[in-house]
Amino acid sequence: MAEKIDRKQLRRPDEFQVVAGRAMGWVAAHQRLVLGVASAVVAVVLIAWGVSAWRDSRESKASAELAEALELLSRPVAGDGQAQPGEQPFPSKEEREKAVVAALEKVRSDHGHTAAGQTALAELGFHKLKSGDAAAAQKDLEEFLARARKYHPLRPFAQEALGYAFEAQGKLDEARAAFEKLREMGLPARADYQAARLALVQGKPDAKQQLERVAKEYPKDLAVVREANERLELASLPPYTAGQATPAPQPGAKAQAEKTPQGKKKR
Repeated sequence: MAEKIDRKQLRRPDEFQVVAGRAMGWVAAHQRLVLGVASAVVAVVLIAWGVSAWRDSRESKASAELAEALELLSRPVAGDGQAQPGEQPFPSKEEREKAVVAALEKVRSDHGHTAAGQTALAELGFHKLKSGDAAAAQKDLEEFLARARKYHPLRPFAQEALGYAFEAQGKLDEARAAFEKLREMGLPARADYQAARLALVQGKPDAKQQLERVAKEYPKDLAVVREANERLELASLPPYTAGQATPAPQPGAKAQAEKTPQGKKKR
């Protein structure tokens, strides 16, 4: 009996063959539809490849323009250094800074959605903050932080710079909140240092203790320890009083300064 059943099973069409046969029959009956779908799939693949190639080309062009903009920083100013052959020095540092900012603005305008365009946006924020335009720096830095990838290497620097931009405008609460976000980026030492530094700026009585605690709690973060100790040294100096920083010259001081220790005038 078992042998007869096995033979019947062997004679029964395999399930896969049945399904395959039905599929082939359906394809034969709907050739136009199948060809149309296949053509659509090929078109989608080609479009995806074309978009990818276009993006790569755009990123390459943006990166090249960003490199050219940042290269301007290394060009010398007239009288300060020797220019390379064919390289035109800038007449002043101010003119060089204007050229750098203009080049970065162009990268930002032409390639805003690329990684290079986002980097240019962060760099603009840094330059504007350094030049004293804290409000404009705040705008650029906030836009960069809103648009840049989560792991963009400039995000921590931009976040800290944003805190300084708020502070320069007297917005200390906003500055404190901006610095606190450094903790979320894996930089608790920087966050605690900035909190202690702001406490010192505001004249809070426990500011020095906060700085000392930062230096003790993060001994491996040498940059933070150094900055905390520098702030403590500055805080220990006597308060500045207008008119006392530069004492008035004493009579005969100039002539005395011109003499050597032996009492002879320099030649």
